[in-house]
Amino acid sequence: MSNLSNLEKRKFEKLLGMSSGYVLDFSNRTFAEFITDSTGLNIYEARYDHGSGSKANRLRKFWEVEENTVVAKLMQDILDSVFPVGVRKSASDAAIETECRQILARLSKDGRAAAPPDNTPQLHQRQASQQLSGALAELKEEFCQLTAARDRNKAGLALEGLLNRLFALFGLQPRQPFRIVGEQIDGSFVLDGHVYLLESKWEKDPLPEADMLVFRGKIEAKSTFTRGVLIALNDVSTQARYAITQGKAPSFFVMNGHDLMMILSEAISLTEFLRQRVRLLAEEGRMFAPFSELV
Repeated sequence: MSNLSNLEKRKFEKLLGMSSGYVLDFSNRTFAEFITDSTGLNIYEARYDHGSGSKANRLRKFWEVEENTVVAKLMQDILDSVFPVGVRKSASDAAIETECRQILARLSKDGRAAAPPDNTPQLHQRQASQQLSGALAELKEEFCQLTAARDRNKAGLALEGLLNRLFALFGLQPRQPFRIVGEQIDGSFVLDGHVYLLESKWEKDPLPEADMLVFRGKIEAKSTFTRGVLIALNDVSTQARYAITQGKAPSFFVMNGHDLMMILSEAISLTEFLRQRVRLLAEEGRMFAPFSELV
């Protein structure tokens, strides 16, 4: 809505000869064409209905409902058509032109002041969030399909690719499965400047202690500061949970299928999940934590 004052409106009405219901010498067709060319709007839309529906009344309604910058644009174009550059004017015409151009300058300035701030960063952030949600939804659907796959070996291999894409979505620089002499690591990722070894197990039953000991051995063979994440989709047996924590400080933590599903469902971001689990490992030596404790 423009903030033309009644006095300013009367100045334009006098300039355009609107007392009779007309606007200059416009016909209905040329009036509509001029406004469309200037603003892209259709002056004969219902929202500009006012009084008798004459051209003058429609223009008055236009002043009422449109923003300052839109009104200023149209009136500037009309003013330029009334007083073309280079055409000599009488003293009275020059005076009304000056007054009207001053009004337009104010409208343009007020319009810029009222313009919303540049929200490009927020828009990009919103688009990125939408893209992430879409990608996670696709991974979740793929994971659900893998849980029902009959060929478990094939499903396990497909899981490696799924996890790689998941960690890449969160900028964790995942590394595809790689081999060192005598062993294979499913992958690795980087979180807050630290490298973590990653291994996934999708067995029919909860993992026994033996699988966990093998993974711990791989970690300890690298360095004293190497840490890891073991993804056990069907979790770890109760006996293994107790046995693996005896005698040695833990160097990795376990993530299960429920944790993965919650991440894919956006109950928590992957990076936030990992940071909370790393903190529990560092502060309390906890390799296992129910998802409910994190959120």
